[in-house]
Amino acid sequence: MSDSTDFTRIVERALDTAHRWAQASTHHPIDAAAKLLAHVLDDEDGLDYTVSFVDGVIRPEDRKVAARHLSELGDKNPDFLPWYLRTPALIGGKASRILPDLTVPAARKVFARLVGDLVVDVSDDKLGPAITRLRAGGARLNMNLLGEAVLGEKEARKRLEDTRRLLERPDVDYVSLKVSAVTGPHNPWGYEQVVEHAVQQLLPLYQYAASAGGKFINLDMEEYHDLHLTIDVFKHILSREECLKLRAGIVLQAYLPDTLDAMKALHDGAAARGARGGAPIKVRVVKGANLAMERVEAQMRGWELTTWESKQASDANYIRILDWAMRPERTANVNLGIAGHNLFTIAAAWELAKEREVTGDIEFEMLSGMATQQAAAVREEVGNLLLYVPVVHPEEYDVAIAYLVRRLEENSAEENFMASIFDIGTDPKAFEKERKRFLAAVEQMSAEGDSRVGPRRQQNRLDESAENLEAHLRTEDGKWKFANTPDSDPALLANREWARRIAQKIPTSTLGQASIDNALVSDQHTLDALITATAEAGRQWGKRTSAERAEILHRAGIELARRRAELIEVAGAELGKSLEQADIEVSEAVDFAHYYAQSALELEHIEGAHFTPVALSVVTPPWNFPLAIPAGGVLAALAAGSGVILKPAPQAKRCGALIAECLWEAGVPKDVLALVDIGENELGKALLTHEAVERVVLTGSADTAKLFRSWDPTMRIMAETSGKNAIIITPSADLDLAVKDTVHSAFGHAGQKCSAASYVILVGSVGFSARVRDQLLDAVRSLHVAWAEDLSAQMGPLVSEPKGKLL
Repeated sequence: MSDSTDFTRIVERALDTAHRWAQASTHHPIDAAAKLLAHVLDDEDGLDYTVSFVDGVIRPEDRKVAARHLSELGDKNPDFLPWYLRTPALIGGKASRILPDLTVPAARKVFARLVGDLVVDVSDDKLGPAITRLRAGGARLNMNLLGEAVLGEKEARKRLEDTRRLLERPDVDYVSLKVSAVTGPHNPWGYEQVVEHAVQQLLPLYQYAASAGGKFINLDMEEYHDLHLTIDVFKHILSREECLKLRAGIVLQAYLPDTLDAMKALHDGAAARGARGGAPIKVRVVKGANLAMERVEAQMRGWELTTWESKQASDANYIRILDWAMRPERTANVNLGIAGHNLFTIAAAWELAKEREVTGDIEFEMLSGMATQQAAAVREEVGNLLLYVPVVHPEEYDVAIAYLVRRLEENSAEENFMASIFDIGTDPKAFEKERKRFLAAVEQMSAEGDSRVGPRRQQNRLDESAENLEAHLRTEDGKWKFANTPDSDPALLANREWARRIAQKIPTSTLGQASIDNALVSDQHTLDALITATAEAGRQWGKRTSAERAEILHRAGIELARRRAELIEVAGAELGKSLEQADIEVSEAVDFAHYYAQSALELEHIEGAHFTPVALSVVTPPWNFPLAIPAGGVLAALAAGSGVILKPAPQAKRCGALIAECLWEAGVPKDVLALVDIGENELGKALLTHEAVERVVLTGSADTAKLFRSWDPTMRIMAETSGKNAIIITPSADLDLAVKDTVHSAFGHAGQKCSAASYVILVGSVGFSARVRDQLLDAVRSLHVAWAEDLSAQMGPLVSEPKGKLL
């Protein structure tokens, strides 16, 4: 907080101003669509009904499918809709199966009335009148073109070209777009390559804006992994000589604790640019609206949540950022867009700007079609507003779904200011509720200062030790527990440096070579001796308590995690595994160790059963998952008290050797876990059929399992065999997401896995969908295929030339 500003007085003035705006808003007409939407969402079933309508009637290309969903919704009798909208829904629902070509378009028009100006039709005959209408009150417009998911370079070029055409219109002077809209899916470990590619793609648009004059480009972002990527692209473009005089903007999200540091870095860059004679930049400060996705990714990957823990903390950070940024010496370099609808936050920003005499360097921004009464009241005092206006081609209206759902959830969520928006000027209780929330946020900001500012994620693969890897696997009383190990986060600078170091080593790596050389068995006598010794050691291993074995396996998990970089290196060198895919394998191997360690403790406590381990198991893993599957088979057998002979696949011998090295280092005796390099010939058959081998663990083809069983019909074999995997896409599916998942499944790991999608079943009209065909071709043609040392590779090489069934 500022030492020179009486912030208590600012807050008092903000409360008065917010109250004045709330009262003034009641004198402005209520936007019909906004009122209708509020009425719908005020009902406890309104949000579910609306989202179901969006997902079932708006999304599908197939009108018959949309009609079926409309019929189901019609049966629900939406009482919260006014009669003139409810009647078409009810009648349309009953007639939809018979007349889908009439009822579905009519129902979609009903929904368009409900949405109002939240999303605007970009067609030439519709956009011009919409722009005139939205500007009638003096507002400026920030146009954001929505479109199909960008899954490849063709769609990325189209989005960029369409955005340029939009910006070239004489009635459009301000556009927003995201880096992800011009780069498409990419390998996040290839960070520098993505930045370079994005700069190349975006530069012509910025050069046009610089030459045309009066045109403004705002670089938007959504999820945390795009934060630094977007900033770096922005800085690279604006550092160029031809863009020096161009005013351009970028978005920062206050619900990220990193935001203040990002603001400071942007200011320093803008100040240096200004010293060269460059124009100021603009930072649009928003509170953030992707919390659900941030939570999902954090939970799936085992990462810390990137956002503040509460809405109050986000509000506090918003005020903290404005307090730091709204000073004349800073706004001279960084103009501010104060974006939001919370009257208290906006009022605080306005009062602070007046106090520090920076009103000319800030701009207030709101969403088109939302809180129109409050927007009118604010505009009367602060001057013209900037309205954020998503626009979309009518044939792609379904792509606005994610944006619409987010807005609908905001309108209905109790913790958000928008839930009170239509009562704030008439209901003292609603005003008091939001007043208390604002004061609580201010109090939190004052109490904390900058003490909690900074990134939540602190993972640093360059600086890991056994101790810190072990920390999250211990209970408060020091006992081991199972917890999924986090994957490596490519959004973090230290991790990207770690990845670069691995990539540099891959071409000349010899990891595991010495161990696999020493494991060569070339005669029957040596093999017999190895089997006999391992079986005897296995019997002694099985006599240990489960707690002893579990302790060693937990240590093995720590060792595997500690040597993550080496495991990734050898998988890349030997098999061409990309870092992104090998990293996940290491996480799985580590999880196997801790999971089987904990499972071992249960073996001696199964009621009514007596645990008797087998003396010797042979583990024969495949080459396509050279880290996770060998580790899983060996660790499971060790947990069950068995000695193990690990025979890696010929193509992945060094990977198997490094797995064995890790387990030996962790305390697994070398005579309990034997590594062998043996040909798939008579010696291989002799190993698997030896009378001392009590169990065979195989992951491979069904033909291999049948072959093993033909050698010995009594063989105790645990076989995970391959099959054909299909993805089924129905007309009700999100077609863009279905294509994205299909490409990931079919070409991830170069398609060399039993679970890879080998064919796609297109149901009904999807088989004739140009969108599915075009998106699939675009996505596949855009894949970057390269060797493992190229961190931007999305698909690596085949391990060997296709033959047999693959031809």
